[in-house]
Amino acid sequence: MSDHPEVKPVFRPEVVEALKVARITQPYFTKYEYVDMLAARAQQIADGAKPLVGLEGLKTSDPMFIWNIAKREIEQRKLPFMVRRQLPNGTSEFWSAQELEMNW
Repeated sequence: MSDHPEVKPVFRPEVVEALKVARITQPYFTKYEYVDMLAARAQQIADGAKPLVGLEGLKTSDPMFIWNIAKREIEQRKLPFMVRRQLPNGTSEFWSAQELEMNW
């Protein structure tokens, strides 16, 4: 099975090399990066992953319970996720979710 033509796999050495170069973009989540990360983490939690934050103050009966856990993990900078930003010149920048801030 081959990948979609627009999908390019990224391997650790490429990320390590990219982190040595000065970044161009700002250290803020775009709304698309935030929602994508939130949805991915909420799905992991729904599939049985352990939360990376305390659950104090959250009600398990709340329909948004899983989403609230994922939001809290992002706000407390606990997620070990990476964001890949493809630039117009064909290169990529990598940001850790722990480095990015919400600008809204």
